[in-house]
Amino acid sequence: MPRRVSVFIEVTAVEKQELMKLLGRHRGRRSRVRAEIVLRAAEKQPNYSIAKVLGISRNTVKHWRFRFARERLAGLKTRPIPGRPKKRRLETEA
Repeated sequence: MPRRVSVFIEVTAVEKQELMKLLGRHRGRRSRVRAEIVLRAAEKQPNYSIAKVLGISRNTVKHWRFRFARERLAGLKTRPIPGRPKKRRLETEA
């Protein structure tokens, strides 16, 4: 059975700078993990290695690697979840 080849990732200097900014933020673990996936993929690390270091699944690495290749930095943002929005509880002051 032939092995599948990972999506090739090449990062521009501007994109690398933006990804490094995401890594330095204190909030948003998801965006930090996504940025690290892309940076490690650009260093030609295999999916299984990235997954092991970050403690995530290979499918997660493949997903974000593919989405970055297709949509670049915009693809790393969280998309809205379809469906009915959650109800907000109104807090009353006594």
